Formats: sequence, structure tokens, C-alpha cells
Amino acid sequence: MSVLFAIKKSHGMSGKNTHFSNTTLFFTLLTAGLVLFFLPKTLTSRINLFFYDTFQFALQIGQDAHTRTTSPADLGDNAVSHDEYARLWKSYHNLHAQLMTLHAEHERLSRLRSGLPQLSEEGLCVARITSKVSNYSHEVVIDKGRVDEVHTGQFVLSDQKDALVGVVSDSAETAAKVRLITDTRQTPEVHIRREGTDKDIRAMMVGNGNNTCGISMIDRQQDIRPGDTIFAAATAGKLPVPLIVGEVVDVQSDDQHPLLWKITVRPAEDMSRLNHVAVIVTDSTLLKRKD
Repeated sequence: MSVLFAIKKSHGMSGKNTHFSNTTLFFTLLTAGLVLFFLPKTLTSRINLFFYDTFQFALQIGQDAHTRTTSPADLGDNAVSHDEYARLWKSYHNLHAQLMTLHAEHERLSRLRSGLPQLSEEGLCVARITSKVSNYSHEVVIDKGRVDEVHTGQFVLSDQKDALVGVVSDSAETAAKVRLITDTRQTPEVHIRREGTDKDIRAMMVGNGNNTCGISMIDRQQDIRPGDTIFAAATAGKLPVPLIVGEVVDVQSDDQHPLLWKITVRPAEDMSRLNHVAVIVTDSTLLKRKD
């Protein structure tokens, strides 16, 4: 009995000492935290740097692991640049528009196996932008003119030949003016389309003069949403297939005409970055089919 009593007494004293030690540790850490809280910022910054220098190796282990797991090299072929993404986005929508056009002409998709129509290099004249006409208009001057079969009214594409950027507004022997789609005098006919649906709304687009375009006179009963794609309408002898122009970025009710939409379009190309363009100069070699 005396041995058992001694063991219980020893155990009770040990538990009491442990409780006292935890309480002391708690108040010690609390006091240290309060002291650090009220210390001047310059002193705490030095303490922070001392801690970082002391445990720098341990801290970098986690950072290195995170860097290795998120390294672009590990993404392989899945990583593309912003410019490449924009090119693929335009190419995809152009092919989709061409697919819809051919599907309307042919009742069965099997007719498409011969290939989709594309603009031929023989029907294009690549030109360099040499200057702007003025700071107030969205017109540029190119270094090709009538001697290169460049004439007024021809459509002008981006240098990648995958987006409409303007129309030739005037032509001389060795130079020409191109009126960009953002110019307030430019009013191309367009289609508003939505991916995954058969929606196809015809409209007239006009430049806003501020690197965007606008579409009006669309009844508010029409379901127009940001993200809908805008295509230039095919024009006989000038543009045989629809070609992407831009994307709807804003849809608001028109203040002057409450029953109509006021639609803002962002061009597919950044007009300020254009250095070269391609003019569609003929109508005899525009279409070709893949073998």
C-alpha cells in the first residue's frame, strides 16, 4: 500500500509541475509577442532579416519545389505565347465561319471533305504601312498602288491574312490609303454569330474612332451577348468567304433609342501594332481547294 501511495503521489506532483510549466510558457510567449508588437518598426525589421538569414536554407526548399512544379518548361507543348493564342483564336473562328457557309450550300457535311476554301496567295498583295494620314483619322498609307493592282474599295487584311482590318479608300500609282475599320467613316456589313448555335444576325458596323467599333439598329429582342463573334459579310468579287472582324465586348440599351441595342466591338487586330497588311487584289484566284 505504501508503495502504491508513493507512486500516486509522485505522479500527482509530476502533473502539477507540468501544468505550471505550460502556464509559464504561455505567459512568456504572450509577453514576448506584446513586446515585439510595440517595438519600433526599424528594430522589428532587423529581427525579421535576422530570422530570414538564419533559416534561409529551409525557406528556399519550399520555394524551389514550387518553382519546379510550375516551371513553363514542364508544360511542354501546352504553353503558347499571347500572340500565338490570338492567331489560333482568329484561325479557329475563320474556319468555323467558312464551315457554316459551306454547310448552307451543301446539305451534307461529307461535301466538305474536299477542303475548306482559303484565300490564295496569288490573290493578295502584301504591303507595308509607311505612315498615318493624320492623328485624327484612322487611315494609313501603304507602299503599294495601282501598278500592283491595288484599287479603291478592295478589302485589306492583317499581315497574317486572317482578319479584316480595313478597305482601300484611295489609290495612286505606287501608294494607297487604307481606311481602318475603326474609322468613323467605315461601315462594313457584318454578321453577328455565336459559337455552338445557328445564330446569324446581319448588321452594319461603324468605327467609333477610338480603336473600337459599334453596331446599332439591332432590336433588343435579339439575344446579343459579350463574346459573340463579328464577321465581315462575304462580298462578290471582293471577299468570297466571311472573315473575322472582332468580338462583342459590351451590350447596352441605346439611350436615344431604348428599344435598340448599342453594341461595342473590339477588333480582332490591334490597329496600333499593324506594320504590314494584305490587300485582296483579284477575284479570279481567291478560292482554292486542298487536294
